[in-house]
Amino acid sequence: MGISKEVINVVLPMKTFDTSKMDTWTDEQWRQFVGDEKEYEGIQLLLMDDSNFYLKITGVHFNETTEEMVFSFDTKNKTGEKVYIQFGQWQIDESIYNLTADRPLYLDKVSGVRSFQKRVQRSYLKEWDKTIMEMKILDAESNIVTRELEFQMIKQYTLLF
Repeated sequence: MGISKEVINVVLPMKTFDTSKMDTWTDEQWRQFVGDEKEYEGIQLLLMDDSNFYLKITGVHFNETTEEMVFSFDTKNKTGEKVYIQFGQWQIDESIYNLTADRPLYLDKVSGVRSFQKRVQRSYLKEWDKTIMEMKILDAESNIVTRELEFQMIKQYTLLF
């Protein structure tokens, strides 16, 4: 019997503003809208943090020259086994990307936090509200899948003013 896929639902909170009323905003509302460069964190989205594994999206940006959407991650293997992380199919709104041909990421046993990036061909002009990422964790010595995950991320918009 195979390993069952763990589906993890994650909400990405996003702030939105009614810019049609900008002429009535207070100074405080303008400060909120413009933001403070020192306080800017970008997207910080914890996908999982259990006794065996840690995975967090630490940024999403677009490379306008190459038309790539770039996801930055932090990860940590908390187990006593060496593992590989292998991404599978990603779906961003209606577009499908197959990352199975990408080289797996190796993590030593009880590793420190490691940062890495994954890229897909996607123009910055396209919106993205829903993202599904498949990922497998494999034993590094036998290549046997020890865990199969699917992260379903949905943006949730909050109108501030």
